[in-house]
Amino acid sequence: MRILFLNQYFPPDPAPTGLLFREVADEFVRLGHAVDFVDAAQDYRGAQCGSGRMKRELGALWRMLRAGRALSVKRHADVVVSGTSPPCLGVVADRVARKHGAAHLHWAMDMYPELAIELGEIRRTSLVAKITGWAMRGVYRRAKKVVALDGDMAARFRTMKVEPTIIRPWVLRRSDDAGDFSAPPAAPWTWIYSGNLGRAHEWETLLAAQALLEQRGVDVRLLFQGGGPSKKPAQARAEALGLRRCEWQDYAAAERLTESLLRGQVLVASQLPAVRGLLWPSKLALMVTLPRPILFVGPPDGAIATELHGFPHAGVFAPGDAEGVARWIVAQRAGATVVSPESVESAEQRRGAALAAWVALLERGAR
Repeated sequence: MRILFLNQYFPPDPAPTGLLFREVADEFVRLGHAVDFVDAAQDYRGAQCGSGRMKRELGALWRMLRAGRALSVKRHADVVVSGTSPPCLGVVADRVARKHGAAHLHWAMDMYPELAIELGEIRRTSLVAKITGWAMRGVYRRAKKVVALDGDMAARFRTMKVEPTIIRPWVLRRSDDAGDFSAPPAAPWTWIYSGNLGRAHEWETLLAAQALLEQRGVDVRLLFQGGGPSKKPAQARAEALGLRRCEWQDYAAAERLTESLLRGQVLVASQLPAVRGLLWPSKLALMVTLPRPILFVGPPDGAIATELHGFPHAGVFAPGDAEGVARWIVAQRAGATVVSPESVESAEQRRGAALAAWVALLERGAR
């Protein structure tokens, strides 16, 4: 069987979605299948703070459409698997799959135009929103299968009369970045937000909580490690609050990411309530496998919160509850939670279950 993967980025680019696709592809190669890739030949991190986004993404879609269709002249794919970057890639993949005479499986890493609407990037009543929404609903219904990331996203698809398969995101395999799980955190006492700080991530509650902690003389540091379009606004807000123990660093090198997280005492993920079910914070996949307390600021009754409630070392708070976050951080500072390596989720088991689900799905999709 030959599988064609379409996504805006693939390795060696560090985009998390491309790395996940690569692991699925590697599993199929291991099983004796052939794989091809079509990407946009663009840089993920360079795009996070760049301008001209619409022009860039339309150009990416056009290049991927041409490359995907041209590939059918050399060899036909049996299955086309598409991601969701750039937005509306599913429309391109649908056409590429038809050209190849292949089944189309759509991996919904996020949902457009709904995500753009909730983030205020396009108006709900705009012609762009109506046309892209209509086009993507058609893609979902024609696809052999749609893969959702969690129960909230699955619920969104069911409103469109599409029954998805849920495959949880997993932590990427990095043999060169295993980290020493038994090593104690480093000084100073730090809570870390690591990775992309995007428009869908909630950061104001984190800064407000750090302000309360500093006012009360609690000796903790809030570290933002990474980049993204919300980094500059967050930095400006931290300066306006007069924060003295809020620090900013660039992305950790991929081969040192686990090590950098294990140096902190608490790991942070966040999500705006408006985007519930429209995406999934990829940083959580690694965090749940590490022996550190987890702080999540987002919808307290969503699928992510429900999963984290099963972890005794996780704290879940609604956006705006800076007081609750500050109290929880104080408790962690006092040693309220000690997480042993044996009590966290196994990265290998989670990855193995996800890849097995993909194997079963793709083999069914070819028939």
